[in-house]
Amino acid sequence: MGDLEELVEDVRARGLARVFAARGRELVTSPDGLRLIAGGNLRELIRADPELRPFADDPVSPKPTPRLTLTRRTLVALAAAGLLESNVAVSHGASMRDAHRYVKHHPDLREADGSPVWYVDAAGFQNWGRTVRNTPAMTFVPRTKHGVREIVKWARANHKTVRAAGYRHSWSDVFSADGQVLISMLPPEVVETLPAVEPPIDPQNRLQGIQLVGRVREDGVRKALCRIGAATTNEQFRRWCLDESGGAWKWTVPLNVIMVEITWGGSNAPICHGAGLQHKTLSDLVAEVEFVNARGELQTVSDRRLVRTAAGCFGLLGIVTSLTLKLDPMTYAALRPESPRLALAVPPPAGFPVPRAVDMRKVSRADLKRATRRFIRHCERDYYAEWFWFPYQENAWVNCWRNDGAREDAQPYPSEEQTAMQQMGTFLVQILTDTTWARLPGRTQAEMFASLAMAGLPSDVTIVTPLIEALHFQRGIQNFRVRDMEFEIPIPPRADNRRRPDWSICQRAWWDVIRNVYERADAPLRVALEMRVMGGSRVTMAPQHGNRLGTCSIEILTNLRTPAREWRTFMQDIANLWMSYKGPDGRPLNARPHWAKQWQGLTFRRRPAIRHLRDRAYAERIPEFRAGLRAIAKQGGYTTRDLRIFSNPLLDDLFGAVFE
Repeated sequence: MGDLEELVEDVRARGLARVFAARGRELVTSPDGLRLIAGGNLRELIRADPELRPFADDPVSPKPTPRLTLTRRTLVALAAAGLLESNVAVSHGASMRDAHRYVKHHPDLREADGSPVWYVDAAGFQNWGRTVRNTPAMTFVPRTKHGVREIVKWARANHKTVRAAGYRHSWSDVFSADGQVLISMLPPEVVETLPAVEPPIDPQNRLQGIQLVGRVREDGVRKALCRIGAATTNEQFRRWCLDESGGAWKWTVPLNVIMVEITWGGSNAPICHGAGLQHKTLSDLVAEVEFVNARGELQTVSDRRLVRTAAGCFGLLGIVTSLTLKLDPMTYAALRPESPRLALAVPPPAGFPVPRAVDMRKVSRADLKRATRRFIRHCERDYYAEWFWFPYQENAWVNCWRNDGAREDAQPYPSEEQTAMQQMGTFLVQILTDTTWARLPGRTQAEMFASLAMAGLPSDVTIVTPLIEALHFQRGIQNFRVRDMEFEIPIPPRADNRRRPDWSICQRAWWDVIRNVYERADAPLRVALEMRVMGGSRVTMAPQHGNRLGTCSIEILTNLRTPAREWRTFMQDIANLWMSYKGPDGRPLNARPHWAKQWQGLTFRRRPAIRHLRDRAYAERIPEFRAGLRAIAKQGGYTTRDLRIFSNPLLDDLFGAVFE
């Protein structure tokens, strides 16, 4: 590792973006390297780049940015370590609000042990991605099922609607509303504090917990039934899987989202998913849903047909208190990440006009044919299939693997040290995005982030680790806020064989984004293009439902510094491309957005998004959804009209007919 003076000379000669691309790995994989590119050092590096020098001392744009909620102790420690400028640390530390200071004890509502339910009056709400803002009349923080029952009864008596939130990771407006009631399944300080805190399961919180409750045989495999509290987080479940007093390396979920900072109730409600053609959604794993219904009573749904409605119903049935999932026996992933040239990771489909900026030198037709065969093998045979492109990079990152590793070779991954580095790195990027990087042009922000991201990811190594670790290979995602639009595109059949999937739809969706990025004068894509292949779904309202040959799950992400109008225009342009695809019969594919991601305010096929989803994309699903909700309501002694207590304006627009 060189010193700052040597690094400055390198930047002066080659430019900062090229230095980050060439030396990123040595800079992000050690504390010494991170210090060289943080705080005042980064400003010196920017000054050394002739093209970026004018931006080094320009004032940060007055555009509002999300304020980090940090403890003063954390900020001072970061400043002392040289990872953050001291004046920034003092500014952020002085602005922190202590959530505990505002928590009150409700005079009437009680938990199961007789203690008061905690609440906060008229607290401003923001989701993690800063796309939703409102001010509920009350935000409750219950710790028992009885407490949740009390809250629902109180809301009903006071003519309020009530919605729940976990880590607040949905970008669409699925939360509470002004003047209504919000139930926070986690303490506000856990949700809002950056860098993320990851507390263990609280034994006093009856909405958290993990318990094996039975066995079931499915598809010839003996599985465990596991009851998980809705406020339990992915990180808590990951630890349980590996804890000798818990899962003891015996059980795991077969799929999951990458993020560990998310509650099980939060990932189930909007039908989240993982990757791999053999896998459906997380909601497809659910065997039973327990919730507080519109009467303020506990109710369970375990009938297989009705679970398809209850699992992934956007919270419309009530406040979910626990889920019973089907776990697989633990297997061991053999990760073999790669960083091939962009054109050889996901090859462009035949005849595609590859942008001139993409280096195609020494890439022959034979190379592309081999790469295409390899891509198809990944799609069809791998347990997990995922691709990343960080903007303007010459290489992609391929994360495709099988679970054929040996138990004796398995080690936790990432290690404790690697986890700490990942968490530090993502937090540092958030700080830089809010401060020094804010002075830079959008493309420079994208290039710098992309270089550091590629440098921090493993490549050309074999890592054997328990499956649950492989699913959560990147930690600290909570520390870096992003905007995100994702679509689930059906894989159509091949024109020459209706039983075989046409994987070129994935190639086209991927390359349409890359071409659009290079053709633009602005730079709205500042974080990543990510694509996963997965199966269909049996869940009634899943966007993957009916995708018989599989699903191309593809998303675009940017940082919160990207101008809102620029990002919105980009989302619309990409949505238009992804919605334009047709099958071999000439009919449009039923591409649908991920419910939890950004799609509100867009138009799909010349119709407002809500109207398109309600009247076309889900026209055949909503009647089944309504019938399922009615059957569940009848079992609980209420009607679907009563479910409006769990709705909000967006859900009213989408599913108004359900409540009739």
